[in-house]
Amino acid sequence: MSAAVSSLAASLMARDLRSADAMLALQTLPRIGPATALKAAIRSGWSDPPVDEAVLEKARERTRELLHEYADAGVSVITYFDDAYPPLLRQIPDPPPVLFVRGDLGPVSDSRTIAVVGTREPSQFGVTAAKRLTSALVRDGWVIVSGLAKGIDSIAHQSALDAGGRTVAILGNGLDRVYPTENTQLANEIVASGGALISELPFGAPPIPRNLIQRDRLQSGMSGAVVIAQTGVKGGTLHTARFATEQRRRIFCPDPHSENGKSEGLRVLLEKPANQLHNFLPAWQNAQRLTLGLGDRPLAQPVRSDKIETFLDEVEVAATSASGADGEALVLPGFAV
Repeated sequence: MSAAVSSLAASLMARDLRSADAMLALQTLPRIGPATALKAAIRSGWSDPPVDEAVLEKARERTRELLHEYADAGVSVITYFDDAYPPLLRQIPDPPPVLFVRGDLGPVSDSRTIAVVGTREPSQFGVTAAKRLTSALVRDGWVIVSGLAKGIDSIAHQSALDAGGRTVAILGNGLDRVYPTENTQLANEIVASGGALISELPFGAPPIPRNLIQRDRLQSGMSGAVVIAQTGVKGGTLHTARFATEQRRRIFCPDPHSENGKSEGLRVLLEKPANQLHNFLPAWQNAQRLTLGLGDRPLAQPVRSDKIETFLDEVEVAATSASGADGEALVLPGFAV
């Protein structure tokens, strides 16, 4: 541990930094973000830059008041160290130290979760693929994870509910509002049906592009695998594909039957060698290192409409691998909880 990293250790070793108020308080201090706050709690008290204990205690007093505000609004605050924290999410390189939850986190307590995501403006092909694949997954006992966005996300959530399943929505804004607003009723139905709305962001955080992109990593991170029902080459869904690769989650895509531009992203993910993706997709310009190791195989695996049972078997295998059954350490290398 470097001198800078251990600068706060002596003064905070005796402090409990794993509680919700402490995790929130640390993140309100100057130049201490989520990653530093989480490492401080894991290491039982280090941070760079150092902070005075009195300053931290005042911040904790303020966050205790905020916790009452969240509780009054029906929102639970779950930390990385709580038993309710989704286990798959602990495995990703940058897990959020705190989750804000409206509803029940029980559906994501094991590895039988799968993300179904895609474009906000699907063609009939995308609509049909999302409905059929989601319904099949729910019948097979899977919990559906998506982002409550227009288009494929909304279809996935609604199809899960229609099939009698449970679904969770990951929001890219604070839970004091639903975005987009036209999905307010859908959000209420998700919670009423035993699912949850989840965010890593506090009340007041807006659904700006940066927050929405960060949300995408939670969709894949909370899931054993990712199904991309439809996407173009410029869609935000490709961020989820990139995060899935970083997190070693398998990606499945329906095989498009036409040259429709709204499915061109599917074609690229299914056909182009992974080590060339940075040449085709702007979203992959910074991911060459990640995809080089995948060589000539395409990033995604095709799903044929007449092979749904085979697809479900392959998802099971993918989720087993994602759950860490292979013993591979994926979370915060060098740190131990």
